[in-house]
Amino acid sequence: MGNNSQMNTGPATGHLLAALLTLMRPVVRFLLARGVAFDSFVEVAKRAFIEVAEKDFGIPGKRQTDSRISVLTGLTRKEVARVRDEAEPLSMVADQRLNRAARVVSGWVRDFAPAKKAKAADMTLALDGAERSFAELVRRYSGDMPVQSVLDELLRAGTVTRGADGSVQLVNRTYLAAKDEAGKVTLLGNDARDLIATITHNLDAKPDAAYFQRKTSYNNLPADALDEVRKLLRDDGQIFLERFDRMLAEKDRDMNVAVSGKGRKRAVIGLYYFEEDMASGYSENVERPANSRGTVGKKK
Repeated sequence: MGNNSQMNTGPATGHLLAALLTLMRPVVRFLLARGVAFDSFVEVAKRAFIEVAEKDFGIPGKRQTDSRISVLTGLTRKEVARVRDEAEPLSMVADQRLNRAARVVSGWVRDFAPAKKAKAADMTLALDGAERSFAELVRRYSGDMPVQSVLDELLRAGTVTRGADGSVQLVNRTYLAAKDEAGKVTLLGNDARDLIATITHNLDAKPDAAYFQRKTSYNNLPADALDEVRKLLRDDGQIFLERFDRMLAEKDRDMNVAVSGKGRKRAVIGLYYFEEDMASGYSENVERPANSRGTVGKKK
């Protein structure tokens, strides 16, 4: 049977559950808007608890049993066995497609159009048959993904267009699956996972091992005052990320020359912007006095 009777209910756990409630509100809003009911969410939560218990909380040299996972998660052994026996319900196809399309766009910008106002020739490639071609770019950055599949995805996202001569033009230096519901949902999981993993890492890390995590926030701002902020972030934020993309790409090339797969890491650098009405009831510090308050360099 489960282990619910041993659950820690101390002050620290109370703060953690309050933080979880804050975290869950936008997720639940997203789920309800798409018709995902509580029962479906519970099934996904069970799988997440079981997978993490199995992969991250095992005892070295011992097989992680249903009984031990039951003790760790509070689920019954029967539920643990059922979920472990079921096939993974989520397809990885969309995730792979998005990652490879993004790599192609990143490679195009880095190799051919590093300047924000790149020459028209750098923003246009022949489809195939040339060294500087879209097909060569796909082969270089997307592995075995078919050229037409990548092209279709980038056309659907509005990242590229086709010229009258069949050439491919880059019209957006950023790949966003804006017209693809499956793609947007995949980004939800990937990007939120990375941000939350950064925060949870920093909760336990020593100061010199913490990941960079800062934000600036203000409340009670006039709505029309944010137009300039959004534009500045779109422009300068893109320049910032392209700079680090080039740096990481160079590190990756250097490592590929002499190093095998041992000890490799995945690195992510991200920016985000958020705004909401102060009357929503969920805003940070919404119950505090309404004068504008800012925080710079604040860890989440």
